[in-house]
Amino acid sequence: MKKLFLTGALALFATVTAQQTKFGANAGLLAGFAKGKTPEFTETSSSTGFYAGFFAEFSAGEKVKIQPAVNYANIDDASAIQIPVMVKYYVDPKFNLQVGPQFLFDLSETPDGYDTYFNKTNIALALGAAYDFTPKFFAEARYSFQLNNHLKNAPSGYSIRANYLNVGVGYRFN
Repeated sequence: MKKLFLTGALALFATVTAQQTKFGANAGLLAGFAKGKTPEFTETSSSTGFYAGFFAEFSAGEKVKIQPAVNYANIDDASAIQIPVMVKYYVDPKFNLQVGPQFLFDLSETPDGYDTYFNKTNIALALGAAYDFTPKFFAEARYSFQLNNHLKNAPSGYSIRANYLNVGVGYRFN
């Protein structure tokens, strides 16, 4: 239901502001950094993969734009859908700083017996920057900090959080 609502809201917003909207595609390197904690120990791991997707860019003023995106993300044969909704502030005409929520919907199968403990919808705060080489071509980097626990209904002191670094390029179609 959350996915349907978010998709509908993005579609409505795109329709209402289509005259000021630019569409494009982006892709790049995705690095994931996981940290698992129990009362006895902490373990960290990292892996790399890729992301690719599409975005819309809405003008919200001379120096502010809003860029929601839908990315397919893959690391070590685990896949997810990333939905960053970035507010971009243009420090100068080619360079912008970004902040916003990033939602992650895990597409991988939950291990048998862990359905009640595994949170497949995760929310993060993302910070980033981008540089526009031309009006159509840009490079971007974004780091997201997971806010909720990847585990649900877990005993106190048990948690898993995954942060992601996206570094890639994008192309605006119009």
